[in-house]
Amino acid sequence: MTRIRHLLTFSGPSPFAPKPVVVADVTLPGNDSKEAELLRAGCTRLHEAFPEWLPEAPAPDLALQEIVGTSLVQWALGALNEVRGFLFESGFAAKPDGAILWMAYHVPSVSMRALDLALNVLSDAGRSPDFSRADTEERLSAFWLLCRHNHPDFQARILMLGARSGNIPVMPFLQGTKYWQFGWGSRSRIFFESMSNSDGAIGMQFSKSKPLAKAVFTSLGFPTPPFRLVGNLHELAGAAATTGWPCVVKPYAKGKGKGVTAGIGNMTELQAAYIHARKYSDESVMVESFVPGDDYRLMVFDGKFLGALRRDPPAVTGDGINTVRQLISILNRDRTANIVKSRYLCPVPLDEALEFQLAQQGMGLDSIPEADRRIILRSNANISTGGSGTDVTERVHPDVRMMAETVAKNFGIACAGLDYITEDIERSWREGGALIEANTTPGIDGLIAAGQDALKITSRLLGELPGRIPFHLVVVDDAAIEPIWQSLKGMRFPETTGWACGSEAAVGSMRLQPVKEGAWTGIHALLRNQLVDTIIAVCCVGDIMRNGLPVDMVDRVSLCGDLSIIDEWMQVFEEHSGSIEKLTEWAEWERQYGI
Repeated sequence: MTRIRHLLTFSGPSPFAPKPVVVADVTLPGNDSKEAELLRAGCTRLHEAFPEWLPEAPAPDLALQEIVGTSLVQWALGALNEVRGFLFESGFAAKPDGAILWMAYHVPSVSMRALDLALNVLSDAGRSPDFSRADTEERLSAFWLLCRHNHPDFQARILMLGARSGNIPVMPFLQGTKYWQFGWGSRSRIFFESMSNSDGAIGMQFSKSKPLAKAVFTSLGFPTPPFRLVGNLHELAGAAATTGWPCVVKPYAKGKGKGVTAGIGNMTELQAAYIHARKYSDESVMVESFVPGDDYRLMVFDGKFLGALRRDPPAVTGDGINTVRQLISILNRDRTANIVKSRYLCPVPLDEALEFQLAQQGMGLDSIPEADRRIILRSNANISTGGSGTDVTERVHPDVRMMAETVAKNFGIACAGLDYITEDIERSWREGGALIEANTTPGIDGLIAAGQDALKITSRLLGELPGRIPFHLVVVDDAAIEPIWQSLKGMRFPETTGWACGSEAAVGSMRLQPVKEGAWTGIHALLRNQLVDTIIAVCCVGDIMRNGLPVDMVDRVSLCGDLSIIDEWMQVFEEHSGSIEKLTEWAEWERQYGI
């Protein structure tokens, strides 16, 4: 019976791959069996159904182990990367009764699930002459929901692209969350989407509250439209008297265009917009004067203007044949769960806000607009709700650039996105235009979707800080760990040196209590500590062979004593270290490096 069995999980470099991988084996039938024939047919059909994941058709003269091994790891890697995955390492090695498989992971169990799914789909394809991609739709949808919850969000994925290019190490700062660490120790920076630990707490409070943000704009001398906060329907008339017509309604503290209605022209529309906004917030609703012009996102990073995007609301153009619903389906066709293939454009959701916008144009989802009529689908232009963008960085007036930099600096936000409306971005803000709100997690995807170079953007966002700190790996015999730990406790290390032995860890004279769950938890605690500028890690041979190296690259490896290390692991040490030295015993290391 063909099955996949988990063998090992390596959290660092191993003989299988230079990055973390899960290792499994698959048991296969004999080459001349009926089941083997079905598996070969399944591999061919899998290639035909998923040519982007399996680019080369399996050669018929290859051994069954090679055909199945290649198909399984390529299909599983494609499925993992389709939704937010940023994985590269995979492979297989044939063995007499099957193959050894290895697969990169963000979460080990998800990558094992991908291998299991690959085998199930392959088996189905072998048994069904009419197999097609549609036969996998339900299973893949469920799997991609799992990926969505466990893989990096697409903003983090963009930053990972820059980190990979710059050889910057990346690790989860908090496992199972959207907080990612770029760099090690004192050279690390923590990101949540494009927000980082460089952002000030007060600026965060300002940006979360639309009224506070507008008050800051005003206090700095920059224009923002007048507004009123309302708590019930009876207060709408007074709010409209303050703002005039047309006006805009938005929830008090929601982002990404949720609950926003713009261009409201009368009390009936205002009441409907208020009711819609309250669905997204239990707090007061903001009624704001409408500012004519286009919607721009001004991006600032570390006090310097990064770029500007004109954001356009989603729209369809009638052809006299298709309904609005059908036209939206056509628009959404290339906006898939694979955000990279979709060029960072999001599907337009069919919701109440869309239906409200259609009603204002005398249309519904089942209306058939005449040829060439342009139908605006939403009143807001947020990329997250289907909007698109145009790069206008080179056209932005110097006064507008300076305004954006001034506001971001005074907010104390490292990565800021300022929403600005004007009829002409090439004019000074003094000649018309207004700031609307500030964001600490502005979508860097919008600039990339509009054509800016992703690596240039991520290089600016990551900055000069993220990088590596000196890492000295000392490898000893398993039985030596406990006496060496006692020896280390008697040494005096600089207060910025992190040192670990087995599962124990300390920074200078401060002992830590890392949670002993998973591999290298003590070392990972040191890598996360921004006080640490140097790491000394003592690891036993057995732990390394069970878990892989603790990090992807070390400056120096000291092999202490008569260690039994096979050639494959010696090659791992050689490929992932700056230098290797062999010492007769731990005492020799202590004399040479002890403090």
